[in-house]
Formats: sequence, structure tokens, C-alpha cells
Amino acid sequence: ETMRVLALRGAHVIGIARSQDKAEEACRSVKGQTTPMSLDLADWESVVRCAEGIRGLNVPLDGLITNAGIMALPELELVNGVEAQFAVNHLGHFILINQLREPVLAAPQGRFTLLSSTAHARADKGNDFDNLDGSKSYHPWEAYGVSKLANALCARELAAQISHTEATANSLHPG
Repeated sequence: ETMRVLALRGAHVIGIARSQDKAEEACRSVKGQTTPMSLDLADWESVVRCAEGIRGLNVPLDGLITNAGIMALPELELVNGVEAQFAVNHLGHFILINQLREPVLAAPQGRFTLLSSTAHARADKGNDFDNLDGSKSYHPWEAYGVSKLANALCARELAAQISHTEATANSLHPG
């Protein structure tokens, strides 16, 4: 829906999905100028490759919206030795944001929008950096909340880091 409305309003949208086929299908489903690209947030090399492709377009990015993830996995899963929700929902996006920071800052008023969730409140103990692999405990909704708290804190820190620029960084709680 975000891609559809932005393209409808005249934005050139880079539509990213987990596979190139899905990205192409999503881009075909909307009217307007779109470019399909793929990345898998659980495959950090894939994130870097996608960002390289985007940087290769040599255009400033008016906005970067990190709107993807996984939620409340019933069983503990690891990605690169880290609990999967934290790895995908936060670290995958963190890598993408840092890979695309300069093209966003190059836009006249670049915007970073990190989707979080009111589920961040489920991380009532904060981010337990001694349990990023879930080996001490794993509760699906608490782990999801930790990943969403990390998104919000990332937006806050990014906003502070770019406060001397015309760019902005915000956390958004959909719903």
C-alpha cells in the first residue's frame, strides 16, 4: 500500500522484496515508476548487495522506509547466531540504513522511517544484550517486542546523529 500510494503521487519507488520475482510482481501491481530489487533481511550479504545496487543508481533517496520483518516466531530460530526477530527486524534494517545513509542524506530533505510497533512495550526489561541468541530465555512476543524497541531506539539515535542536516529520522507505530 505504501508503494502504491507513493507511486500514485509521482514518486519513483524502489520496490524491495525477498526475491526478484516477488519484487517484480509487486512493482507490476502498481501504477507509476518503480524499480524492483531483492534482499533477504536474514542474509546480511544480500542486504549489502541490494544497497550496492541502489547506490549504483546514483540518485539521492528522498526516503527510506524499513517496513518488513517477522513476528512472534513460535520457536527460537537463529540468524547468524542471533535470535531471528532481532536479526531480521532490527539488524537487517540497521545494515540497510547504514548502507543507504549517504544517498538519503544527499536528498534535499531525506527521510528515514523505521517501522516499529506498540509491541515495543513487551520488552519491559529493555534490550538484553546478554541474551541476543535467546539461550537464556525465549518468549515469542517478548522477543518481537525487543526487536521493535531496537527499531525505535535506532530511529532516535539516527535522528540525533543527523540533526545537523536537513534529513529526518522517525519511528512509526502502524495500526
